[in-house]
Amino acid sequence: MKKTRFTATLAAVTAVTAIVTGGAAVPMATAGVQPTLTATTETVRALAECPELPSLPTARCGQITVPRDRANPAKGTIDIGFALVPRTDTSQPGLGTIVPNPGGPGSSTIDLTGHYFAESLEPLLDRRDLLLIDTRGVGRSTPLTCAALDGPNKVFVSLPKQRQMIGECGEQLGDRVSDYTSNAVADDVDAVRATLGLSRLDLLGVSYGTYLMAGYATRYPQHVRTVTMAGAYAINVDTIGEVNAAAFRRAVRLVCERTGECDGDRVISDLAALMKRLRKNPEKLTVTYDGVKHRVTLDEWQMTSVAGGVYAKQPDTETQLALAGAAAAARRGDLTPARALVRKSLLKSAEDASYGALANDTQSWAVTCHDYLRDFDYADPIAKRTRQYNAAVAKLKNSDFAPFSPEVWVSRADYDTGACLRWPGAATAQPPFEPGATMPDVPVLVLSGDLDANTPIESGDAAAAQFPHATHKVIEGAGHTPATTPEGVNEIITFIRDAKV
Repeated sequence: MKKTRFTATLAAVTAVTAIVTGGAAVPMATAGVQPTLTATTETVRALAECPELPSLPTARCGQITVPRDRANPAKGTIDIGFALVPRTDTSQPGLGTIVPNPGGPGSSTIDLTGHYFAESLEPLLDRRDLLLIDTRGVGRSTPLTCAALDGPNKVFVSLPKQRQMIGECGEQLGDRVSDYTSNAVADDVDAVRATLGLSRLDLLGVSYGTYLMAGYATRYPQHVRTVTMAGAYAINVDTIGEVNAAAFRRAVRLVCERTGECDGDRVISDLAALMKRLRKNPEKLTVTYDGVKHRVTLDEWQMTSVAGGVYAKQPDTETQLALAGAAAAARRGDLTPARALVRKSLLKSAEDASYGALANDTQSWAVTCHDYLRDFDYADPIAKRTRQYNAAVAKLKNSDFAPFSPEVWVSRADYDTGACLRWPGAATAQPPFEPGATMPDVPVLVLSGDLDANTPIESGDAAAAQFPHATHKVIEGAGHTPATTPEGVNEIITFIRDAKV
């Protein structure tokens, strides 16, 4: 499940000792060189210029080659691309290297979000480097693709069809299906760190990035200076169910209270009535994207997916109030505003799907279906998995998910807990670490938004609880994620700058 939304042996990096710059291999971080907090002048010079990144004019780019499967080197190699934005003040010692991840999984750190990180973190970048790394399978890191998920078609189909397409993608990946895990990504990050000769990193995870950085911290605690997590959720904790539904209700009430434009309880009641109507009487819509007409079913699942999505991203007061208005109009018998809201949401999702390797849906499901918790066992055939899953969903209480049905809420688009029912089984499929794993006692900041029903406050509590000593702050008016707000950015800058290490 995406979080836009949302393994055991340490990898050897001795074989990864070269950065590819303009076709030449330049040895870096060789034996006897003292690791540093920021890249040396020699290291920066050895990297290539990045003319294709005009918004990052000082960036230097590189690429390392790593095993696709470190436990089975015979499977071949992949490339990991990175861009280093060097500190601007070289008259004083460097203070650290910030390594961000924008989430997804599947989002490009370099070309899609790199300039945003550079702009937001600019007050820190006089004495700190910014190291942007595309995760394996994304952007500059040997993109992963499967024909089943190519293009925007998945956006417009039914839930069963979506699950079928995701399963087909897994089959098409073949022996690559278990190579794109959070732990493999963490090992790649550390390979880049070692290649650049860096001793410790300031980790900045946004959304799925908070999951990734927790995994890195567990595998490489000695190389962690600080951890910042914005829009966070914990490994080994289910965050898709009633916690998110309760956060949705809280967010609706807060928006109504703060705007004075609606009554939260009435909106929730109107939404319940709308879902009941669509459950009994779904209808067909035609949605045209890029000249192609798609026949879409406007039913309870589609409307729940759209409603949930309103509070699963950056706050948009206009859309939040439009949802309230659509529910009120439906109560009066008019579905026109609801239809408009669904069309707008589907078109935005289709547009997002057009980013290709920079917002990689294939890599996203490869990570999700391997790492995340499941209510079924991959060792079983699909029919038995489905029975296991349905039995787990049947135990959910209606009251915990109002105004939605439990089975619909936990299967809404992009957050479907049954999305991987048809994914090929892999013996290694499990979360990055076991419950109770030892986390490093380093400075940790967790930020949550009080309008976030994607990674809500309760998920932030669980993420903070993974670490011995973490500070959890809630940003008023922030949704998913607080890293997109001035208040959140200020908290991040202050934390990294003032951390006592």
